[in-house]
Amino acid sequence: MGEIPTREIRPGLHWIQECGPERFDLANSTPGLDGSWYRNRAPLHLPQNAYLLRAEKTLLFDTLSPAAGGWVVDVVDEVLDGAPLDYLVISHPDVPHAGNTGRLLRAHPEAKLVAPRFGETHALYHLDGALKVGPGDAIDLGGLEARFHEATFLDHSMHMWMSESTTGSLFTVDWLGFPHMAGECLHFTHELDSAVSPARLVEFHGRVMFWFQYADVERMVEAIDRVWDDFHPKVIASGHGLPIVDGVRSYFDHMKEVVRYVRENGRTGVV
Repeated sequence: MGEIPTREIRPGLHWIQECGPERFDLANSTPGLDGSWYRNRAPLHLPQNAYLLRAEKTLLFDTLSPAAGGWVVDVVDEVLDGAPLDYLVISHPDVPHAGNTGRLLRAHPEAKLVAPRFGETHALYHLDGALKVGPGDAIDLGGLEARFHEATFLDHSMHMWMSESTTGSLFTVDWLGFPHMAGECLHFTHELDSAVSPARLVEFHGRVMFWFQYADVERMVEAIDRVWDDFHPKVIASGHGLPIVDGVRSYFDHMKEVVRYVRENGRTGVV
């Protein structure tokens, strides 16, 4: 399969990336915002991400989409480097996040499936036998600790975020996702030629979190500030973007602009 699509973000924290299908042409998709980050007709990807925590025990957060089914087990096994997979955590039962759950559990029957305790539809998603977790719950991995939180910005009613304090990581799932161009795969945001602007963030949130158009902007701004105050993350590990490991605070300000834009312009963006 060529280059192994994984990179260590911090000691014990590994990123596995599925770039997703190529898309093209963002011209004028977000009028009024600076789209200079995008090279016209450049192949564009909306990634799916999974993250593997590796300490005395191991934990995989999300599974990528079925399109990665031919290689995801091999890549996870390479990162595990002979260790068992102790926990498989599903942030929410959406195909890009849970699409390889069965495949990974068959390859690693020793793994304990972990799912959000929210909602009453676990049987529908074959999650009845999972360990149910939510706010206040944690899994001690021996050197790293995964803590679970209610998602501040939802994509699904059965949806949770995760944090890990030793690495300073906040796993925001769909929030703070954005597309990247060919040549930017497996990059951190500060390594890109052009900064991740509100315009790039709108391309994702204006489509996936279109409900921003109905939101109370001031309440949303307060919620964004509350996430920062609660976590002060050093790493943002989203489900659909590139990891943010530098200048994290600025992205919270960008997201305030994103909310205001979608509120005023309605559903927008191409991915």
